[in-house]
Amino acid sequence: FPVTITRKPTKANGHREKKVATPKVQKFTKNRVFTLNTNCGDIVIEAFAKKAPITISMLSHLANSKFYDQSVCHRMIYSQSAALLQCGDPTASGYGGPQFQFDDENLPKAVMNNYPIGTVAMANSGPNTNGSQFFIMAANTTLDPNYTVWGRVIKGLEIVQAVVANGTTTGEEVGQPKVKIAIEKISFR
Repeated sequence: FPVTITRKPTKANGHREKKVATPKVQKFTKNRVFTLNTNCGDIVIEAFAKKAPITISMLSHLANSKFYDQSVCHRMIYSQSAALLQCGDPTASGYGGPQFQFDDENLPKAVMNNYPIGTVAMANSGPNTNGSQFFIMAANTTLDPNYTVWGRVIKGLEIVQAVVANGTTTGEEVGQPKVKIAIEKISFR
């Protein structure tokens, strides 16, 4: 049965990416906390700044530059083997991202459920092609160990699970979520 989600109307739609310069990699002494303000509620992520300093430097810069503002989570998977929500592409096409790419880091082992529920990892199109897109695991999932793990949801996981449980617009396992969930902005501390 579909899970109900309280969602506010949103003006977010696919749009051109903001041009953002490549940031410098920072050194972190402690983890950061990212808050995704969405039209369905806040999703709070503990970001593994020490284990994934390149990724957190890049994402902090993108968030600061308002790169993610008014972007729609454009893709989801809900199958026997995987349940995840993919966000971070302002164009909502699956092909959008910043003008730069960065290297993989903190890759998991090739074991069962190597992307446990709540894990946040970078989406990519091959080795060392990270940009701005990421996915949030709505259930324990086994994937090829090719995606940088950079955080874990500490609040709001039920929002991701509800969006995924409601399925895709076409009813297929992979596609655009039926529930429109949009990142209005991302803040971090």
